[in-house]
Amino acid sequence: MRSVVAAYVLWFFFGLFGAHRFYCGRVGTGILWALTGGCFVIGWIVDAFLIPEMVDDCNREYAAFHSHGAGYRNTAPEHGVPIAATNSVMHPPPEVARGNRVVFCTHCGGSMQVPRGSIGSAYACPSCGTVLRVPA
Repeated sequence: MRSVVAAYVLWFFFGLFGAHRFYCGRVGTGILWALTGGCFVIGWIVDAFLIPEMVDDCNREYAAFHSHGAGYRNTAPEHGVPIAATNSVMHPPPEVARGNRVVFCTHCGGSMQVPRGSIGSAYACPSCGTVLRVPA
């Protein structure tokens, strides 16, 4: 998990080289910052306000990808379409709409809600675009 304090320290001392962006997993813009001196210092200043959101996004992605380990099953791809990981042990979070369930992308770990009766249907992951088949 990433720390906002560490991100601000990196931003202050090495922000013109994009260190805080690399720390938050934003490699593309980190390279841009390194090549342009923090987008000619303007981007470096704007990042002072964006760092908490960058750290939160990074931590959410990390948690979605790593925290579900043993309770989730991941079946082999069928006809070139990966099967989404689903959780039969834990209950869905309260923000899941009635009649839906949460499935997780086997490629990036992103979550999405699908209708309960959609077993075998294919859906695209909203995070990475990988097409997934909903498991039973």
